[in-house]
Amino acid sequence: MYVIVGIDAGINVGYAVLDLNGALVAAGVEKEANDETIVRIVAKIGIPSLVASDVSPAPSFVSKVAARFNVRVFTPNKSMTADEKRLIGSNIIDPHIRDAYAAAVKAYRNYANRLRQVDKLGTLEDKNKLKHLIIQGQALAKILKPEHKPKLPHIERRSVKKKSTKKRK
Repeated sequence: MYVIVGIDAGINVGYAVLDLNGALVAAGVEKEANDETIVRIVAKIGIPSLVASDVSPAPSFVSKVAARFNVRVFTPNKSMTADEKRLIGSNIIDPHIRDAYAAAVKAYRNYANRLRQVDKLGTLEDKNKLKHLIIQGQALAKILKPEHKPKLPHIERRSVKKKSTKKRK
């Protein structure tokens, strides 16, 4: 399963994991966790498409986790306010989980329209893989192009003889 991971770095590291439909899959807090611990936890849940931070620029801890999964870091244009995070995670009591959840939701909302378009494409075998590639920055035209070019019918070309302009005797 492909996921979006929100991380609140600090002494207590909060994490929140959303699926590519925006649903919360897992969340928690790890005391004095290093990047290896968070990578191990997330890897058990799914394959990250994106790692998100609630502050801009992202802390080096968040960048390290993203680098371990070889994915991009999402940061908001400006750091999220406490009020904005409370609005998004109003039902989450722990502030570290709430901040991580707010980061993941903000990242999801950034891609939500494109992800919904994928859902409307009809019968694709693996829509989640396509969503993952879109979040990773792959061009949609490149993703959907056929493996091989269709054969065009063979058109025979004939040379046309030009009439001579010389007069016959």
